[in-house]
Amino acid sequence: MFSFILKKIASMAISKYIKDNFQTILRKYFGAQIDWIVAQIAKVSWKQTSELTAEDKAIIMEMLKKDYYIIATRRRNHLSTWAIAISDYFLTRKVGFYSHVLMNLEDEVKSVDDFRLVEATGAGSHYTAFDDVFAGVDAVCLLSPKDMTIEEWTVAMDKVKTLVGRPYDRLYDLADENALSCVELVRAALKANPDYLKEFFNFEVEIVNRKNLTPQMFVDCKDFTKAFEVKR
Repeated sequence: MFSFILKKIASMAISKYIKDNFQTILRKYFGAQIDWIVAQIAKVSWKQTSELTAEDKAIIMEMLKKDYYIIATRRRNHLSTWAIAISDYFLTRKVGFYSHVLMNLEDEVKSVDDFRLVEATGAGSHYTAFDDVFAGVDAVCLLSPKDMTIEEWTVAMDKVKTLVGRPYDRLYDLADENALSCVELVRAALKANPDYLKEFFNFEVEIVNRKNLTPQMFVDCKDFTKAFEVKR
């Protein structure tokens, strides 16, 4: 009987360990395979049937001229969008909608060529033109952190500039900033704020509880306010 209890305790301990460290185990033993699968998924897309209108883009352009935002986007014609939606379900028990996040960094804007948007894609962390960011996009949400001052935005922007050029993180490892996914890039910029843990307390609690981060978690977190949203 005592032997049975010990085996049961050991079995429960092993199960808890695997549950708590499942993502780490996957990265350690199947990292190369996961990297390859994610790269192949990113290549698959089909014809877009609905996207932002010229009026939508004009509104977004005017808002980006005046302020800084975390920008969530979606392309329903990309297989990666649906893969991320499913990963949201495993993390939060809710199918996600948005599949990408990025930031705007521009100062004075006189033409569309003056916009500076920074993001992490399969090509790594890089600057992207306005037209390229929003081409084929069918949904956008502009998010404002509730408590960030312009000085704190400046710190975040200075930080993200130092991250440009880093490779893409297809393993989505939040602990390693040597390679960055889109969500990791934005979070790393925000974390440069000395008051980050205070101003983004709920956000970090969600990350700890879910053991990872997705674009939809930015949109759903009460540490951010939706300044604008459009879905086509």
